[in-house]
Amino acid sequence: MTQPTRKIGSTAVGEIGYGAMGLAAFYASKKAQNECNEIFNHLISKGCTHIDTADIYSSRPSNGEGEEQIGAFFASNPGAREKVFLATKHTFLITPNGMELKAGVEYCAEALEASLKRLQTDHVDLYYCHRAVEPVEEQAKGLKNAKDAGKTRYVGVSEYSVDQLERFEKICHIDALQIELSPWTPEVISNGVLDWCKKNGTALIAYSPVGRGFLTGAIKSPDDLADDDFRKNNERFQGDNFTKNLELVADIKKIADKKGATPAQIALAWVLAQGDNVHPIPGSTKIRNIDENLGASNVKLSKSDLDEINGVINSFKVAGDRYSGPMKDIVHF
Repeated sequence: MTQPTRKIGSTAVGEIGYGAMGLAAFYASKKAQNECNEIFNHLISKGCTHIDTADIYSSRPSNGEGEEQIGAFFASNPGAREKVFLATKHTFLITPNGMELKAGVEYCAEALEASLKRLQTDHVDLYYCHRAVEPVEEQAKGLKNAKDAGKTRYVGVSEYSVDQLERFEKICHIDALQIELSPWTPEVISNGVLDWCKKNGTALIAYSPVGRGFLTGAIKSPDDLADDDFRKNNERFQGDNFTKNLELVADIKKIADKKGATPAQIALAWVLAQGDNVHPIPGSTKIRNIDENLGASNVKLSKSDLDEINGVINSFKVAGDRYSGPMKDIVHF
């Protein structure tokens, strides 16, 4: 099975990728290796070969479990690495005191070498700075060195402002910007970020394109979340905010019912409709949900459909910030 493709740099990848964070951390318990192998094999069989991870995706008090899952899969499946467009990130560091940010030219090289060892490969296809750390010019130098050394084919950044993108771009071309985009986080459409990407030939990699699972309609109550699920501490999933945000889900579901689709598919189709350079990377630990997400490529939204969805989005104010606690300080909207 093949997917429609879009380009990152000069490489065509399936238009819907896969975010692997939930296999190792943050949403629930770490998945066993046999479960990961089943998921990765299924993704490849469906033509979903853009797999996104990060060194911070780890349930233990140190970096790297998510990358190790992928590396173990490659080791037990000869030829699989060549079929995967592999992306990973650095900048967050797990320490005994919690998560810290670390950046700079030397750390970029150190972190990349550690990631390559865990991933059991000699290069990645896309290497990101996971968050902006000033001066971003130093981050740009580190990633340029990685590309020049052949350790990464393409360079990416995550959660950068337009000003930071401009300054980084002067030193090293940004092939991909990863940032949150969904019907309940549409800001990049109006704040200049998406326009900047289109102007500069940069792919926009949309993480959390179904609102961290909220827009699927499957989460009816905060009690549906496991105790170790990080969403328990997210403002949008708490108390009155949760109840208010269910109104957006209900409106999306009405549109989905008319289209013979699911709310998740409508959310993903809407993200895809924002431009040919936009690549959503939904994540799931369940095969049936992965297939549902990939099915969004078959959902065609007309202009009137998009007008209706945009009308819902523009008339609804999402309750709660998209990040809570210290994470608020390292995102720009």
